[in-house]
Amino acid sequence: RIYSTGYLMEWNRVYYNMSVAVSSPAHLDMEMQRAKVLGHDLLKSYVRMPDLMQKRMIEFAHAAGIPVSSHEIFPSSYSGIDMTEHFGATSRRGFSPKQATLQATYSDVIELFVKAGMSVTPTFALSGAGLRSAVDRDSLLRTDARFALYPEWLAAQATAGGRGGGRGGRGDAASAVVTASGTPGGPLAYPSATNATLMTLFRAGTTILAGTDTPNAANLHGELRTFVTAGMTPFQALQTATVNAARVLGLDAGSIEVGKLADMVIVSGNPLADISAAYRVSQVIANGRVYTVAELLGRSGGK
Repeated sequence: RIYSTGYLMEWNRVYYNMSVAVSSPAHLDMEMQRAKVLGHDLLKSYVRMPDLMQKRMIEFAHAAGIPVSSHEIFPSSYSGIDMTEHFGATSRRGFSPKQATLQATYSDVIELFVKAGMSVTPTFALSGAGLRSAVDRDSLLRTDARFALYPEWLAAQATAGGRGGGRGGRGDAASAVVTASGTPGGPLAYPSATNATLMTLFRAGTTILAGTDTPNAANLHGELRTFVTAGMTPFQALQTATVNAARVLGLDAGSIEVGKLADMVIVSGNPLADISAAYRVSQVIANGRVYTVAELLGRSGGK
């Protein structure tokens, strides 16, 4: 199942090619109308959107039943934004960071999240630390047959546990990961201050979502491992990738109940005791139909 956000909504100029350079309020209204017609599941106000235009975007999207996300926490929280991504990222307008020196987060940031009811996707996976930890603990991951479905450059990155293998032959570790602050750097683990931020927000009632901001699906399991390392139980970590995400996006999914979508995985081991069991998939149930991993790999051209 694929859920879409459409283009990143950017103001006047863009950095990423999956963005649209909104040139005026009238242009923004046209983009919002297009998102409504196409039935997008989420919209993202990116890093140059002026405050009044962002507020206009939030109001339009909410009227259409679409949640909105951004990198910022203020004034977007005042304007009714639903969620934000990345502990390290901020806007390109030079304010509203979530972390200060040495990745410390102060109480005003925590209070904004809690009082505004915003959820957050930390994207620890950008550092590669969680996946490296998983590969270090389970060397069989490097030869997992599912990586045959990846492009060669991405498979090299994943099977190295996030070390190197970047597109265009950039094989050094520094090109493949970023540090907790979101700046290019070596393969550094997230510091205790960032883990503390996660758990402070979580214990205060903020909804935490699992996401990776990478094309490497295995990094999702690295993200879950990092959450557990920070202090979540495996059950709480699994909720960030299932029921929490479904609730925030307004999807009738994410839990095993009568009447819900019959999309499940059967794993070897108990992920409530060991989060690593979540990636040891033996069978997949998609829309009520049962497939083995071998069958899925054969249909996709993997071996």
